[in-house]
Amino acid sequence: MSDPGDRHLRGTSFASYLRTALPIEHPIAGTPRLVLFIDPDRTRIGLRGPAAADEVPSPTGLENLTVRLVYREQQRMIEVAVTDPRVFVDSYPLLCAVADRVQLQKQPITSAVTQTVRRLGHLLRPGQKLPQHVETGLTGELCVVIGLARTVGCDAALQAWHGMASEEHDFTCAGNDLEVKTTTSDRRVHWISSLTQLVPSPGRPLWLVSLQVTDAGTDGTTLAELIARARAVFDAGGGDLDGLDDRLRAAGWRDSYAERPMRRWHLRSRPAVFAVASDLPRLTPDMLGSAVIDTARISEVRYRLDLDGYPTDPFPDFVSGALVLGQEELR
Repeated sequence: MSDPGDRHLRGTSFASYLRTALPIEHPIAGTPRLVLFIDPDRTRIGLRGPAAADEVPSPTGLENLTVRLVYREQQRMIEVAVTDPRVFVDSYPLLCAVADRVQLQKQPITSAVTQTVRRLGHLLRPGQKLPQHVETGLTGELCVVIGLARTVGCDAALQAWHGMASEEHDFTCAGNDLEVKTTTSDRRVHWISSLTQLVPSPGRPLWLVSLQVTDAGTDGTTLAELIARARAVFDAGGGDLDGLDDRLRAAGWRDSYAERPMRRWHLRSRPAVFAVASDLPRLTPDMLGSAVIDTARISEVRYRLDLDGYPTDPFPDFVSGALVLGQEELR
């Protein structure tokens, strides 16, 4: 399906591959070795090639075009990926132009991306501002992720983290579930987004982890800095950086946000943990059902839970260790 004498697939051939919805890795003739990939499971296309010794990716400023460091067969590589299927066909020439600059003009991959984007203009949709509730929620969850990575290991931490986009509880580890809530209020008040969010799964205790953060002005830590630290912890610990980035992307993070001014956070108070048991104030389907309410006609329930001054509970050692180390990220 290649054009004889041409280093690249024809555009029509590339479109045909897309329609098969199968993963492919197509080497592009030339040096260094570059691979064009289609990853239908994670809805990405892109290029992957060896990283120079001192090559460090930087954000592209475009929501649907990412450049990051990955590891394949223990080799440092740069991966350029387009993440919006609506522009796969239109962005294929951009990937070819990057490959030409790398193989024919001998540019580093990161420089080739920068020059190609500058020449072609903003082909992909620029990113929007990250909503504050996503920013604060992800900040709290990353503190727990980093704490778990340093106590139970990177692989276990990633497996435990279901992420903000999941309908499951935020974390499952050592037979326990954690629901992590982060607030900027001076009171320990959190939004509960559904009737089932504070319902334990069968056979597993559920713990509500409450974090209070406050704007630190010129001090403190931004979400972008916290993400960089998480990646560094996973990199040093041999963790799955691709898996970590998948969770971040599902939560709404785009690397382009790092180029914009962001709030700096530090902890307002020590983290608190509450056992989600019968005496914890909350709303559940069973509670409404016992009140003879036809919950089938209630399509959405969202409420604020005020736990300020509410007694905390003893909690498992793995939670304690993760929170002790995780809270250090926002001191």
